[in-house]
Amino acid sequence: MLNVSLSSHASQRSAQRNLSDADIAFILQNGSRVHRTGVIFCQLRYKDVPEETPGNHRHRQLVGTTVVLSKCGHYVITVYRDAKAFQRDMRKSKYNNLGQSCALCSCVWTPPQGTKSSQTIAIGCA
Repeated sequence: MLNVSLSSHASQRSAQRNLSDADIAFILQNGSRVHRTGVIFCQLRYKDVPEETPGNHRHRQLVGTTVVLSKCGHYVITVYRDAKAFQRDMRKSKYNNLGQSCALCSCVWTPPQGTKSSQTIAIGCA
């Protein structure tokens, strides 16, 4: 199980944007991830929502929401809603940060081995 901590800024922004911890966990579990500018952008696109999800379910309303994680993936920096943000985030430059430690925690970042993980994600404020 992967524990993710929210920054005070992320907690404030999620409250302003009416996003619960369960919503953030759903986005992290099902969203598309892109490593750019020293952070991880995780956005829920329409095609990322499981097909068995009903059309009027709350998770369908999360399409276009982005969660920005630290480069280690254990710390949520901010969250925002913008359907076109993923296109802009894809154009940002890549940084070569291999083997460097994360500025927010003591872990050493390594490149991802797979595309999506099926881990259960627990959100806890630190």
